[in-house]
Amino acid sequence: MALTTGPSDQPASYPSLRGKRALILGGSRGIGRAIALRLAREGCDLVVNYARSAEAAEETAARARECGVQATTAQGDVGHDEELAAVFDEIERDGGGLDILVNNAARGLERPRPAVEQKPKHLHRTMDVNLFGPWQAAQLAAPLMEARGGGSVVNLLSPGAHHYMPDYSAVGVSKAALESLTMYLAVELAPRGIRVNGVSAGWVEGSEGEHSYRADVSDRVRGHVPAGRNVAPEDLAAAVAWVCSDEAPMLVGQVIHLDGGFGAGSWRAVLEG
Repeated sequence: MALTTGPSDQPASYPSLRGKRALILGGSRGIGRAIALRLAREGCDLVVNYARSAEAAEETAARARECGVQATTAQGDVGHDEELAAVFDEIERDGGGLDILVNNAARGLERPRPAVEQKPKHLHRTMDVNLFGPWQAAQLAAPLMEARGGGSVVNLLSPGAHHYMPDYSAVGVSKAALESLTMYLAVELAPRGIRVNGVSAGWVEGSEGEHSYRADVSDRVRGHVPAGRNVAPEDLAAAVAWVCSDEAPMLVGQVIHLDGGFGAGSWRAVLEG
């Protein structure tokens, strides 16, 4: 029987997610909001984390509640240990437990520079949010998930971890480290019933990061995507939902790449362009 959950009137795809509780770090806007709303449509209760934009986080939570689930917001900068710990303290105090952690919070594009020109303060801050925050979050989430019989951690990654992108060094290097961490956490947490995986996307049209580049980048990339369009936030959200569901029980320590064939066909642009 299809589960109809939400204003979109689209049926849920993964009944196993119904009744789970998910924490979306960086869930107020863009990709994070798309993931939150997809999980809400699947029947997950939500904790929507935000660093500064309380209004945007509450809007996401309100839209999630239209799907018939419980949704709250939690302020906390992922790059600050104490603030992140406070988010998990609140989850533990309210007794709701945790089944899913999505590490979506990220920074680094606000100071785009080549690697040789990056400033130490910016590099440290980027690593705090993109690497050490998810690392600490996984450590804090693990006992909460284990108490409920297991769970799923999904790290949002980037092709910039493997391919040079101009002025992307701070993000690319931090995401490469997070991808390595994904493997280590996956091996160590799988025996405790917790699956850790990553989702990496190509150029995401409609994301917050899109606005950090030239206005015509989406159009320029689109012409080289074999699938005929750029990745949308909803594509990432769909992948996260599947990864967290019981349909992927043996997906452990893996990275799903969503780019519409852009990476596979990149030499065509060089040789035929």
